[in-house]
Amino acid sequence: MADAMKQKILKLLKELEQKHDVKILFAVESGSREWGFASEDSDYDVRAVHFGSVERYLGMHPPKENIEVLVEDGEKIDIVSWDIKKFAHLLLSSNPTVSEWLQSDIVYVESPRRSEFRDIFEAGFSPFTLKKHYLAVAENNYDKYIKGQHTANLKKYVYVLRALACYEFLEARNSLPPLNYKKVISYLPKEAAGFMEEVVRRKQASESTEGPANKSINELIEIYFKRKVVPADNKFDKDEVNDLVVKIIKEAK
Repeated sequence: MADAMKQKILKLLKELEQKHDVKILFAVESGSREWGFASEDSDYDVRAVHFGSVERYLGMHPPKENIEVLVEDGEKIDIVSWDIKKFAHLLLSSNPTVSEWLQSDIVYVESPRRSEFRDIFEAGFSPFTLKKHYLAVAENNYDKYIKGQHTANLKKYVYVLRALACYEFLEARNSLPPLNYKKVISYLPKEAAGFMEEVVRRKQASESTEGPANKSINELIEIYFKRKVVPADNKFDKDEVNDLVVKIIKEAK
C-alpha cells in the first residue's frame, strides 16, 4: 500500500474521532486486500473499534454503536467502526467478523489490547459458529451469483472457495483459519485449489472479470452444502471480557 493512501486513511480516522468524540482502539484492513487477492481497483475496507469516556457511557449520549464513513475520491475507502461494547458482545458470540478483525496483518492503528482480545477469542471461540458462517458465505454467494449461470463474475468463485477452504481448515485443525487464502487453499480438493489459483490471477487484473461457469467445480462446491456441522459451545469467560472493556474505557482521556 502506498504511504499516501495510508496517511489519507489515518486522516479520515482522526476526523472520525473528532466528529464523534471517540478514540479509535484499533483500525485494520478487512476483505480482499487482507485475504491476498485484491485487484488494482479493489476498495479499501477499513474496520475499527472505538470507545468513549466513562462519562459518556454513564450519561444520556453514549458513543454510537456503529460509525460509517464512505469516501470515493479516485479510490473507494469504506470505514466501519464499532463501539467497544458492541464489539465485545459479538466476540462473546464467536462472531466471525470479530475473528478476522483481530487477525488482520494490515494495520492502520494498533493497540496491545487487540492482541489481548485475540488471545481471548482464540481460547474460547466456537468452531461450530465459524464453520456455519463459512458454509453460509459460500452458499449465499454460490446461489446468488453462480448457480444456474452460464457465465459468472469470477471473483464470486474466489469468495466461495476461500470460505470453503476456511471451513476445511477448521475441520482439520480446530483453530482459527489464517486470513490469506494462500495459507488455507491447500485444504481444498486439488482440482478446486488449482481452479481458485487461476481465478485469482484473473481477478487481480480486474474486479469485474467474467468467465464461464465451471460445471465440475460447481458439483464439488454443492457437496459442501449437504454437510452437517456438529454443534459446539464457545468457552468464553464473560467476566474476563467485561473487565478488559472496563479497563479500556477507564483509560479514555
